Amino acid sequence: MEEIDTSIRRLCFEVLACCNAVQASCSNRSLVSQEDRGQEVQKVESCSSKALIIILSLQFLEITAFFGVYLNLIVYLQDVLHGDSASNVATVSSWVGTTYLMPILGAAVADSCWGKYTTVLAGLSIALVGMAMITASATLPSLRLPPCGQSADCVPATLSQELVFFTGIYLCALGIGGAKAVLIAFGPEQLDGGGENERKASYFIWYYAVANVGMLTAGTLLVWVEDKFGYGLCASFVAVAVAVLAATAPMYRILPPAAPASSPLKSVLQVLVVAFSHKAKLTLPDDPAELYEDDGVKNSLLHPVHERLEHTDQFRCLDKAAIVGDEDLEDGDTRRRLCMVTQVEEVKILLRLIPIWLTSAVYFVANTQAQTTFVQLGTKTDCRIGAFSVPAGRVAVMAFVAAFVALYSRAVAPAAAFTPLQLMGFGHAAAAVAAGVAACAEARRLRASMGIAVAWLLPQYLAMAASDASLTVGQLEFFYGQSPETMRSASTAFFFLSYSLGNLLNSRLVTLVAKVTAAWGDAGWFPPDMDDGHLDYFFLLIVAITLVNFAVYVALAKNYTPKKVR
Repeated sequence: MEEIDTSIRRLCFEVLACCNAVQASCSNRSLVSQEDRGQEVQKVESCSSKALIIILSLQFLEITAFFGVYLNLIVYLQDVLHGDSASNVATVSSWVGTTYLMPILGAAVADSCWGKYTTVLAGLSIALVGMAMITASATLPSLRLPPCGQSADCVPATLSQELVFFTGIYLCALGIGGAKAVLIAFGPEQLDGGGENERKASYFIWYYAVANVGMLTAGTLLVWVEDKFGYGLCASFVAVAVAVLAATAPMYRILPPAAPASSPLKSVLQVLVVAFSHKAKLTLPDDPAELYEDDGVKNSLLHPVHERLEHTDQFRCLDKAAIVGDEDLEDGDTRRRLCMVTQVEEVKILLRLIPIWLTSAVYFVANTQAQTTFVQLGTKTDCRIGAFSVPAGRVAVMAFVAAFVALYSRAVAPAAAFTPLQLMGFGHAAAAVAAGVAACAEARRLRASMGIAVAWLLPQYLAMAASDASLTVGQLEFFYGQSPETMRSASTAFFFLSYSLGNLLNSRLVTLVAKVTAAWGDAGWFPPDMDDGHLDYFFLLIVAITLVNFAVYVALAKNYTPKKVR
């Protein structure tokens, strides 16, 4: 206890020191010498580094708790709630789908109303209530069903038992899902200034590494603990996250959200309505400088005025929203009929990002094979390499990801400064390679009378791990950097939406391929017994889809016009 008290006191002193450094840099800027100012900058940078470490720790706790529930959910539904196989799968799919849709809601609230810090704190608090209900459902005798007898007669769950459990897991979906993307965007917000791009890129790399370590911890240690003691450890992880986030509030750089009158969604709709309705018949001026812009002085710490964007020549039809007409000059209240150039450029940015985002959604059709068909292929191999048993599925990918991130951050990144678009391109190409290697491995397995060793599958897992790490880090960094300043949380939320859409596309693709290939009475590519099918043909189809998607991505990346800040 004395060691814990000492640690808490030390953390409090560090928080107070950081607060004093930030306040001094704001209030005494004109009174200090150049040397003192340099020392203050170093203190602020030290505080931002500590804030990033705490945020990464919070992400580890959140991800570990979420996957601790996720990976054991179908087993709990089957063994404890005595659900049937079909309903259990549907329940898990619905819950995961809901969780990965919630980042959009959380991002909208953070960018328009509450700000990132308050949204994350509220989301984790809601998740803590949900975790407490799940823990109670799994622990209290009145809420936990007795095990099935030897005659397989199982007592069905009562309405109150189901209500407590399902309310708990959906509160977790709302809270963790709503906070997930906002917490990612909250990290780079601690870094300010033009020289912080490298630190922001490093942050996204380490976020991805922390996420995989959290999933690995949940898939090994946490699942084993839950089998013995229930969901109490998951709840404690979220409780620690809430306590730490609340206790370290003075350490963070907290920016206000957009004003309600200038919320991101409202601003986008205003530009579209004004450009294509109110001012559709007006003629664009030859000089873009004649378009309306409200120049404001930007405070680097408080951000009372958001960034101003330079005019670009793409999508010129939207520029009509910024034309100053006669009615705008006569009427003092022009907010509804006149948009700034920055507002118009924000809509243009979204129009440029959406096609690239769609290629990421298609990419996840290939990426999700590591958790589905690659695992099926692994069940047909000898999983032993010498005296060791190689884990299949996501665990294998996470192990390779950890090695790839360490190699990239220590050796590759310092030697070659890849842009986010280049990283994403490498991710697309590596996914095609992984699917191609998987096709070769499956074709070899079908020809081999005695099967193959799991070592033949390691190259495809290695390629997919490199692909997953490159595209995820590149996409998070690219969308965060290119998104309008008022839509940073939404930019990270769209990553999770692309993941959900990719899994949905893969599900529909597998169903369609199975139905079409078995239409003429053949076994098809997906028969009950994999030895009678042709999973190798399906992998070749994935290669073709991924290469076409890669070609589209390259064309979009080459013609992409980056955001330009004034």
